[in-house]
Amino acid sequence: MNNSVVVVLLAAGALTACTKTKDGDVVVKTPVVETRTDTMHVPSVDVTKDTITAVTPKVEVKKETSSVTVPKVRVKP
Repeated sequence: MNNSVVVVLLAAGALTACTKTKDGDVVVKTPVVETRTDTMHVPSVDVTKDTITAVTPKVEVKKETSSVTVPKVRVKP
């Protein structure tokens, strides 16, 4: 027998529960997988529009000129 087959058989035997009856019969309990359907109720959301009044400041942008004195540096050779 192949080693992988032995491992699979041992794993299957470990997952099941076996018992013997008085007559010598073997009773095997195997796991049962079932599905069931549940209904989930999704909450409803109401979306409405609301109007608010807010005070916004008025900003004025003006151009302004200014005079800047820049020093001149001369290097004499």
